[in-house]
Amino acid sequence: MKSLSLIHSGFFLVLLLLVTSIPATAQQYKEDFNAAQELAKEGSLSEARDLFMQAAAGADEASDAEVAQRARYVAAQIDYRLGTEALKAENYEGALQHYSNGESIYPAYIKNLYGKGLALKNLGRIDEGIDAWMAVSAAPGDRKTSIAAEKAIRDHFIGQASTALGKRNPTRSDADVALAALASLSELMEADADVYFYTAQAYYVKGEGDAAISAAQQALEIHTGSRSDKAKIYYVLGEAYVSVNDRDAAKEAFQNAVYGAYKQSAEHYLETL
Repeated sequence: MKSLSLIHSGFFLVLLLLVTSIPATAQQYKEDFNAAQELAKEGSLSEARDLFMQAAAGADEASDAEVAQRARYVAAQIDYRLGTEALKAENYEGALQHYSNGESIYPAYIKNLYGKGLALKNLGRIDEGIDAWMAVSAAPGDRKTSIAAEKAIRDHFIGQASTALGKRNPTRSDADVALAALASLSELMEADADVYFYTAQAYYVKGEGDAAISAAQQALEIHTGSRSDKAKIYYVLGEAYVSVNDRDAAKEAFQNAVYGAYKQSAEHYLETL
């Protein structure tokens, strides 16, 4: 799990500490809840998780919906923590099991579903992973996790396009692979500047200059990123104009591409056009 970053999981311990102990009367489930909380504070997470679930079951029997919900919520947080630890250790099957457990006991805690997508991706089950991330992206409440899921989806398909076009001498077949990945992404969510940039690159490789120009212009219209990112869009736009023999437009594009990693190559074009 190298390509995608995890949502920071240490926060769950802070939330756990905020869960106040339940005044214990004669009910065993309340004692179980408080004991589980102490175990979690000590770092005995697996044991704490089991005891929270035992407390939840006891609370169900006592018709104490509040305690049952609180116990399952904290148990789901623990599942996320255990899943994240397994994921970092590259134990993807174990991570999937922990995340799935957490999802099943408290579906509203969508971080487990997000983690499930990561585990599935690393197991080569990318279609299932994307389905999980799509569900997270549409879920209410935890916008930070929804955004992370959307980014994971974009990163997957953009990564496919970038890899195909990033070869030393990409072919028309490589360009078609990139376009297929970008089309799949566009079916799931709105195209952004990266989608149009790689679309422009793909069409340039295929020798379709006009289509490349149109895509690059669309990328520039919605671009909101860094100057370096903008320079790369202008660079592919310049190449596309060269391919259709529009020297003046190409020069204007390359003048805007003289920055960062594209500076030397853009200046070379300006000297030779």
